[in-house]
Amino acid sequence: MRLSSLALVAVLALIAACIDKGPDPASSEQSEPKQSAAEVKNVAGSGAPAAASSVAGSAATVAPKSLPSASSAAMALANIAGAASAGLSVDENGLPVIERLPDPRTIPDSPKGLVNGDFAPELAHRDLVSAQPFALSTLVGPQAAQPRGAVVVSFTASWCGPCRASLPYLKDMEERYPQLDVVLVSLDEDQAGRDKELRQLRASGLQAPLLLPDEDSRRAWLGRKRNIPHLYIINAAGEVLVQDRGFGNKVRRVLPKQIGYAIRNPGYVVRARKVR
Repeated sequence: MRLSSLALVAVLALIAACIDKGPDPASSEQSEPKQSAAEVKNVAGSGAPAAASSVAGSAATVAPKSLPSASSAAMALANIAGAASAGLSVDENGLPVIERLPDPRTIPDSPKGLVNGDFAPELAHRDLVSAQPFALSTLVGPQAAQPRGAVVVSFTASWCGPCRASLPYLKDMEERYPQLDVVLVSLDEDQAGRDKELRQLRASGLQAPLLLPDEDSRRAWLGRKRNIPHLYIINAAGEVLVQDRGFGNKVRRVLPKQIGYAIRNPGYVVRARKVR
């Protein structure tokens, strides 16, 4: 359903809300644990090259609760407005839909890059491990033949200590969650750094592609902030559910919950608002 024909949907939703005296199904007691309902501040480190900086500490954005809603009409109107601002279509339930993962060249420039609730931009780049083309859309989103339960996309570099520390942990996560895939995106700018990163990846035992992105992908995902490691937890629909910056104790603690949340929520997760 295109946005130009959505006025009727909004009106019908409002009428339904006015006559509905029953309990709001969105308010049922099915929310995630308290720890997975909050967003905590991002902690940026320093001491990295100009292209990107390493975050030694942790700052986790954890999974949102199931949103309580005053009415289905208000939710539908909010979704329609949000989809309109992003140039998206919505389905009969007022949820945004896409035909394919967004082209990173079409993503507007922003200081922070992606926010939770965005659809993950396509990552169609050469895999340094296999020397073959790779596309994120083969794993998640509407074009994936068999979408994975969750994907963790991690921006990384050979000179980043926390990035190296995350590799064995991500290997453990893949073993713990068979529905999970990990995708690494290198910010190394020279061949020596990329070769070093390949050696680090192989030594960790993690089986994951290591992509060489172009500037459009770096800008679309990270914006003008290039703090790493930066992990994006993406569900089967291709939605960025949560993000983690750094790899400290908090990220280690919440990442399994975030991955589990993504696996349990394969469709688009409604949230109150997206802050850009």
